[in-house]
Amino acid sequence: MSDPLRNPLLQYLARLAPSSQLTMRYILQDIADRLGFVDCDIVDIPWHRLEPGHVIGLVAALRTDGYAPNTSSLYVNALRGVMNEAWRLELISHEQLQRLREIKPASGSRLPPGRNLRRSLIRELMDVCAADPRPQGIRDAAIIALLYGTGMRKSESVDVMLDQVDFQERSLQVLGKGNRQLIKYAPAWAFEKLQAWLDFRREQLPAGEPDDAFLFNRIRRGNHITRARITKHAIYYIARQRGAQVGVKIMPHDFRRAFITRVIEEHDLSIAQKLAHHANIQTTVGYDRRDDNERRRAVDRFDY
Repeated sequence: MSDPLRNPLLQYLARLAPSSQLTMRYILQDIADRLGFVDCDIVDIPWHRLEPGHVIGLVAALRTDGYAPNTSSLYVNALRGVMNEAWRLELISHEQLQRLREIKPASGSRLPPGRNLRRSLIRELMDVCAADPRPQGIRDAAIIALLYGTGMRKSESVDVMLDQVDFQERSLQVLGKGNRQLIKYAPAWAFEKLQAWLDFRREQLPAGEPDDAFLFNRIRRGNHITRARITKHAIYYIARQRGAQVGVKIMPHDFRRAFITRVIEEHDLSIAQKLAHHANIQTTVGYDRRDDNERRRAVDRFDY
């Protein structure tokens, strides 16, 4: 299909956010490989000619390979998205679309990913950052403070601009999922960490040079603060590195999980939903890790 406007895959991807496009391209490439289109560009594959048997075979192959049910759902939903566009473009009938929709992904469930970070662990992370004499110590403390103190995603944290930060209101304007402008609030201690980093960064600038428009910079070997914005991949490595220093495997999204769990513990689920900016409260429920804390406390009370 040479015409992009008549290509269901391209039309489906165009409806997604840039970060989701990368994920779905990877998934659709894997689907294509599993369906036998190994040497084909996924853009050139006649997706509208797929039959229910192809999807049934895909679900069975994913189950055989040990893929989690949630991953199976992601694969099936990617196909459904492409086929919905094929129907919209009148490449398939509504009857064919319904037959494909009736095929369900693998059933079952897995334990939720990630972990809830205890307050004592956050303090340990701040301590290891404070003990780091390099510029990375001050910067990483500010990054962790914002991730944990606001519950924002790593992609949101790297995109915040300096003029989107209100130090008086302790708020930050971010561009969230779905291209939505959101306001995030942070506690005073998080803004203190951010202010410490910005003050330090300004001190390193040659006299007369303007400050950077973004919040967090890449730092090269030799502790040189560049004039380039940090990437979300760097946030991932910062979380892993600082976590390793305190003996814990940490992913950036764990800070968001911990934030939402703590808000639920200290307030309620509806407040957590609003602060997390979830459209559906069931999404917020999926972040609730209070059970982890309660089970741990119950076991800790056992004596012998």
